[in-house]
Amino acid sequence: MSEPFPSDLIRTEVANLPDYNAGLALDRFKATYGIECLAKLDSNESPLGPSPHAVKAMQDAATGVARYPDAANMHLRGLIARSVGAHPDQVIVGNGSEDLIGALFRAVIRPKDNVVTICPSFGLHEFGALMFGATVTKIPFNDDWSFPTEGLCTALHTKPRVLMFSSPSNPAGPAITEMEFRQVIDVTDPATLICFDEAYVEFIEHSKRFDALQILAEAGQPYIVLRTFSKAYGLAGARVGYGIAGDAQIIKALMKTRNPFGVNAMAAVAAAHALGDTAHLNSVTDLATQERQRVSTALTSKGFQCAPTQTNFVFFDTGGPAHKLAEKLRHKGVLIKAWQEAPFEHWARVTMGSAAENDTFLGAL
Repeated sequence: MSEPFPSDLIRTEVANLPDYNAGLALDRFKATYGIECLAKLDSNESPLGPSPHAVKAMQDAATGVARYPDAANMHLRGLIARSVGAHPDQVIVGNGSEDLIGALFRAVIRPKDNVVTICPSFGLHEFGALMFGATVTKIPFNDDWSFPTEGLCTALHTKPRVLMFSSPSNPAGPAITEMEFRQVIDVTDPATLICFDEAYVEFIEHSKRFDALQILAEAGQPYIVLRTFSKAYGLAGARVGYGIAGDAQIIKALMKTRNPFGVNAMAAVAAAHALGDTAHLNSVTDLATQERQRVSTALTSKGFQCAPTQTNFVFFDTGGPAHKLAEKLRHKGVLIKAWQEAPFEHWARVTMGSAAENDTFLGAL
């Protein structure tokens, strides 16, 4: 008979964390509901998948998996650096951008530090800080879903340890404007690390884009910008994220706090080939742009309020507990994500799949 589990074995900060709100894998869905999934729209995955060149590269690399990959990932870091105009020493790659968020908090957060973010937010922007005993100040979007620039600027006067938020926002969808971004950066104290999460940057309309890396570099603030190969590049299952920092010392620290082999050999070569296939990337972003407008219009015509989106998903008010609607849709073979963060429990996020998948969702709704 095993000994009783010690009540104080798990740190309080960890025990009090909510579970990560992950999407449902297809095999688990079928095992649970006994039906085929008709539209998997809960995890912001690409309906077009990765570049065929990336898939071929992974297959070729599989023969070498008996060997450890390059722990420093220098080839991929060099390609990324060239694509963004940085030095390879300013770039880090990891097992998804979530890996790098965790590494960042492990490197800089001390108990009772403060982290400022927006609300609603990507869960790990909050949970990662709470795990280490920090406090989190969450600034809600404005009523019109514009970025809460004034609220962020006020919170930044307290000189938090980290400012971390995404644009375009996950889960809401809006993108911060250049003017708003500059306002926020201008009031950020040098003691605050700026972590700007651009996981969905490839989906922004060209007229609304700006170079956050250049603005941050000119400001002279400590910063890291996070991006990923999971969304627009279609490599969600391979898990490759990357960060670009202004100071190579930040990268050096994160290399110590992330997994020593952060990206496996097959994922690294897939990311390298995906980065070079701009035609495939354009096909993915064009489809998402077209479908988010069409689905938003359809939802609005059905009486659902939608947040404006510059991503590959739409965030909409379900008019009641979102988890109930999501469960009903699951029984029709449709997966969306019910949001669990207060006070947005009546909102859900639906990924833009193929036109046929989106029509299936709208029909089931």
